[in-house]
Amino acid sequence: MVADRVAHLLNTLQPIGVVSAAAAGADLIVLDEAIRAGIGAHVVLPIGRREFVEQSVADAGPEWVQRFDAVMDHIAGDPRCSVVQGDAEPDTAWYVDGHDQLLRRAEELAGGEVIVALTVRPPEGETPPSVSDAFAARAERSGLLTLCIDPRARSAATVVVR
Repeated sequence: MVADRVAHLLNTLQPIGVVSAAAAGADLIVLDEAIRAGIGAHVVLPIGRREFVEQSVADAGPEWVQRFDAVMDHIAGDPRCSVVQGDAEPDTAWYVDGHDQLLRRAEELAGGEVIVALTVRPPEGETPPSVSDAFAARAERSGLLTLCIDPRARSAATVVVR
């Protein structure tokens, strides 16, 4: 359901690129759908690849590690795609620094075009606030159009705009 909603949004907006981390869940779903739609996929890994997989992918199961590897393999072979490797320490709040890295990379690639920040989370946020909530707040403070796809099965298939 989330993949269908993301695919519909990407087909509607037709962005020139998608910038994301590649964590298990929404990040990899968005990257998969961008690749399927022929949109350039750009990954920001705030920490080393091995540490990132250990902290943000492997705990969700081996199928997510396979998806991560498939996305990274595609990106390595597609000249429209890129990976930016950060140098944050894995024992810090590296994901917060990652938000700034994601937004900087989006600005670099956008070349002055509109940047849309997309999150997949309940639009009212979560308690306690999730990493996605923190990213949405950071994007909103930056003045970006922020879209939210609600991942709950019984929610309407709409996008909340902030």
